[in-house]
Amino acid sequence: MEIRLLRAFLTVANLRHFGRAAEALHLSQPALSKQIVALEASVGGRLFERGRHGAELTAFGAAFLPDAEALVRDADDVLARAREASGGRRGHLRIGLCLSTLTLAPPLIAAYRAQHPHIGVTLNDLSSAEQTRRMFAGKLDVGFVRLPAAPGLSAFAVIDESLALAVPQQAKWKRVPARLDEFNELGFIALARHRGPGTAAMIDAWCAERGFTPRVIQQADDIQSVLAGVAAGVGVAFVPSRAQYLLRDAKVLRLKDASAQWRVGLAWQTERDDPVVARFVDYVRAAMKHNAQAARAAVTA
Repeated sequence: MEIRLLRAFLTVANLRHFGRAAEALHLSQPALSKQIVALEASVGGRLFERGRHGAELTAFGAAFLPDAEALVRDADDVLARAREASGGRRGHLRIGLCLSTLTLAPPLIAAYRAQHPHIGVTLNDLSSAEQTRRMFAGKLDVGFVRLPAAPGLSAFAVIDESLALAVPQQAKWKRVPARLDEFNELGFIALARHRGPGTAAMIDAWCAERGFTPRVIQQADDIQSVLAGVAAGVGVAFVPSRAQYLLRDAKVLRLKDASAQWRVGLAWQTERDDPVVARFVDYVRAAMKHNAQAARAAVTA
């Protein structure tokens, strides 16, 4: 059953006049009459009685009217949802996060969802390497990852990050000491290498440059356990500097060396054509531009 025929029927039923209905539908009256005849043939009964004063629904037409209204309403809803999906305003996003973005990304995503209530979101706290693997496997749509992103991914920077040393609040250090072996007196809590291979490689390189070997006294499978161990005074730990926002009972000593710096960006598959992803990428890019402009204005004010 064609939706255009149902729309013609509803218009005549509403206006009770073929001439006025034809004008509203931008059709000639004979063309509208043919559509009604075609619909009557499809449903197997007369829908209107024509008189000098217009067109009145037959008993059959009056009974058919609620069903016709429901069909057209459903078709309009389907079309609206399809247009929202094709425009990236309806769908679902699987987003990867890393520790460095746990304070940046959630409010950003919350503001995005307030503007796009028909976009569902699933968040996953994963290493950059795991996010990359899942994006290529089609199990993650976008990810906040360590830059540069892998070939095949497009990305742009969102924040600068650096390594830092998290030490217990009561520890004597207020800055990184010249003799790094001092930290080995307490010992290091290390995140399992497979949970953060990029960070682990950077720690290795930074320590190798200084001829330092951390004395690891404990390994943890998640960053929360690492931070909890530091707060409890069990040991010190290499962490991304933005972990300071998650630590209450510990100090974070940022490493300012160039070899300890990196950038985190939003990444997605270059070849993937997904309007939901494209709309989110555009939103984050615009938000980062706005934040940068606001920061520059604050500096010059």
